[in-house]
Amino acid sequence: MRTEVHQQTIEAPPADVWGFMVDPAALSAWFGADAWLVPRVDEPVRFRFPDGSEQRGVVEAVEPFRVLRWRWRRHRGAGFGSVIGEPSTVTIELVPVEGGTLVRIEEAPSVRAMARGGA
Repeated sequence: MRTEVHQQTIEAPPADVWGFMVDPAALSAWFGADAWLVPRVDEPVRFRFPDGSEQRGVVEAVEPFRVLRWRWRRHRGAGFGSVIGEPSTVTIELVPVEGGTLVRIEEAPSVRAMARGGA
């Protein structure tokens, strides 16, 4: 996996953008998946995508109005036919800028995957 970064400036203050990020219905619309997330460290994260695959993990960092980070991995199928992907870390940063908030989303291989030689 390669690191992917997406950035967008939203014409709203960080507090408003944060409220959108931690609301499961809004997060679901934003990611195009059914999202479950409680913005507290060590709480579970689960996104179910239209193709039936899921990304499951755990919240790693919460700095209200600034940073939300979780580690997750893809799960597809069940039982002996299941496939589990490599772990990655998603970090959403909110940066106040003139006229709104810069939202920076980065997904990168997790440190654990890199330590094993996964890219």
